[in-house]
Amino acid sequence: MTERPRVEIVMGRCRRSRAGFGIRFELQGGGRWIADWAFAVKEKAARKEGYDRGQIAGSFDFGPSYPGCPHCGAKGGFKCNCGKVACYDNEGRTVTCPWCGGGGVVGGAAQSLGAGGDR
Repeated sequence: MTERPRVEIVMGRCRRSRAGFGIRFELQGGGRWIADWAFAVKEKAARKEGYDRGQIAGSFDFGPSYPGCPHCGAKGGFKCNCGKVACYDNEGRTVTCPWCGGGGVVGGAAQSLGAGGDR
């Protein structure tokens, strides 16, 4: 029997439209999480699914199959000081968080993300 991969969903928001979306992360070796899918989801449905109930830790990257934000197509993301995730188009270094409205400079690497299981 083949073992199922560990998959978690991280809730994000589009920087342009402020619409919600889920990012599917799959755990690879060495605590490395790779994003390989994204899908539009309303925040109420995401809460019902439990996408905001857990946390994953390790290193994070966007894989070659990651299609980008389903609302604007941005291929990256950032974690705000408020702890939430938003899409990022890798253009410019100054961002405004669509969750809290705070601004800042993109840099560094996230060590953990809020997430929920995809089962």
